[in-house]
Amino acid sequence: MGKWSRFFFLILSVGLFMAISPLEATEDSSSYQVAVNPDFLLEGQSYGQFETPVYNLDQELDNLLISVDMIKAPNSLVRSYARFLNQKTGRWTRYQAFDGEFHFADITPVSAYQLMFVVRDPDKGKTEIRRFTVQGTKLGEAIMEALSQKPAQFNAARVWPKPSIVSREGWKARPPKAEYTPHQPQRIVIHHSWSPTQAQYTGAATIRGIQNYHMDDPSTGWMDIGYHFLIGPEGIIYQGRPETVVGAHCPPNTNMVGICIIGNYDPNADNVNAKIESSLTNLLSWLSSTYHIDPRVNYFGHRNFSTKTCPGDIVYNRLPLYEEQVIKNIGELK
Repeated sequence: MGKWSRFFFLILSVGLFMAISPLEATEDSSSYQVAVNPDFLLEGQSYGQFETPVYNLDQELDNLLISVDMIKAPNSLVRSYARFLNQKTGRWTRYQAFDGEFHFADITPVSAYQLMFVVRDPDKGKTEIRRFTVQGTKLGEAIMEALSQKPAQFNAARVWPKPSIVSREGWKARPPKAEYTPHQPQRIVIHHSWSPTQAQYTGAATIRGIQNYHMDDPSTGWMDIGYHFLIGPEGIIYQGRPETVVGAHCPPNTNMVGICIIGNYDPNADNVNAKIESSLTNLLSWLSSTYHIDPRVNYFGHRNFSTKTCPGDIVYNRLPLYEEQVIKNIGELK
């Protein structure tokens, strides 16, 4: 314990898992979740614009993840926009453009949102906005204030070598639906998949199954697999999204690198083994030395920002040991 992440654990680590089937990989619990088919189709025209109704929230939220699933004509240009109603001032923000996913996060919560889609197509082909999903939660002012602060610079005494990582091509990943949003890695969040368990793991096929769920399920519809890295029970590390872009694993997501350990590490379930821990500490050591991430204050469990027990007590209780090992590996310049 001792740092603010452990304190937030005491506040937030209450709740039960929602049962899901294998190959899904547990995602965050949302206070608000919708999937909408806007019936916006542009065909035989060079320009079209569609504005959704205003969606009012039952409770104010400080984090919203908006994902858009569309079919684009070959030469069309599609822009998505979102705006938000500030709960305190009652004023709307300007429309903000995004491509594929929009990650709203602010200390001041919002009480409503609205989307707009604009299509330009000189060839007058067929473009369809098939669906958009919105997931929202409220972390609270204390956590959002802490996350808004840029961490103090950390300089490792030694640059740790990048461990062997199976590339996206290596596990036959699908391409993302849209362009990624760049970010600067500042914090690392550890997850477990919960389902699949270690016994259900089948190598790269499991990683593809998780990606398919994240991209295709009506409750998610994300532009790609949500995590940046995944670690199998035999210690194999898989590249999810590039670590230099925003993921979809733990609101507010921006500047947070997500690592998912395949298995269920709640009590009386799977056990974390030496191969997993070796791969994890090597990956953490490389990330910390490369991106100046202080392991003593900027490693978290998913539960620090969620009501889920993720990454399970077995992994979470060992996070201080991993932090110590990383410091031993890379040291610190004073």
